[in-house]
Amino acid sequence: MKRLIPIIIFLSSLSGEGAIPFSIDVRPRLIDDSKVLVNVEVTNNVNRPVDYLEGFLSEYSGKGDLLTEHRMVLVYSYEPPLQNGFSTIKTMQFTVSSEQPHTYKFNISKIKFLGESRVFAWHSKSGFIRID
Repeated sequence: MKRLIPIIIFLSSLSGEGAIPFSIDVRPRLIDDSKVLVNVEVTNNVNRPVDYLEGFLSEYSGKGDLLTEHRMVLVYSYEPPLQNGFSTIKTMQFTVSSEQPHTYKFNISKIKFLGESRVFAWHSKSGFIRID
């Protein structure tokens, strides 16, 4: 019996880890040394289709200071929903600075699933948070 308890605890810790609901990939591309195109790709790993997906693309300096933040809608309600396992890509343009290269980060701010009226926010550490 004493040997069984550690095995049960170990197996329950393995099954308690959930999959990440969204995979976010941010890829900046330098074009003609004058502009940066930032591609944001979000993959739906939830078992429900996403009807609306919105977030903010943040631009940080080489030192880590927040410079700008732009709203970006990846899936509108009038578009076909983002199904499980599929991804969507949007692009935003920035100017090149003479300082150190800037970094970019995308945060999801609003999610609405197909057939639901509830609106959620999602964070990688906090999970889903109902906001409306």
